[in-house]
Amino acid sequence: MKVLVALALAAVLAVPAHAQDEDPYAACAATTDDAARLACFDRTYQAQQVVIAEREEVEEAEREEVFGFREEDAVLEREEEEVALSATVTEVLQGARRSQVLLLDNGQLWREIDGSTLRNRVRDGWVAEITRHWSGAYEMRFEGRSGYLRVTRIR
Repeated sequence: MKVLVALALAAVLAVPAHAQDEDPYAACAATTDDAARLACFDRTYQAQQVVIAEREEVEEAEREEVFGFREEDAVLEREEEEVALSATVTEVLQGARRSQVLLLDNGQLWREIDGSTLRNRVRDGWVAEITRHWSGAYEMRFEGRSGYLRVTRIR
């Protein structure tokens, strides 16, 4: 019982300290000298810009890593309205039933499935944009071409 009370007390006392850590500008706001306060805000702002840029780079890499795998992709789509990926076709392989299997420059492997409207065979070097259709399937469109390939990600 004493342990539970001690844990509850520690949790209550830890909240204010945690709340202060979240606001990087709190120390600047407490400074009374105008010039020092302004310099503190400038330094903190620059540091925050670096942190935000680094976080965005990591999130973009994670988004690209899971794009095309439905379960992981669904989590990302809740965060963003429009999710798309651009990549260049590095190799076109032949799949089952004469479907095209595309290796992209980012290492992803996509296979054509039923429902495509692209009349031509895809060629190496074509730039593709992959988006998720409202039906849940993925579509691959190519610069300068009409139609699309309905695809599923293999790797």
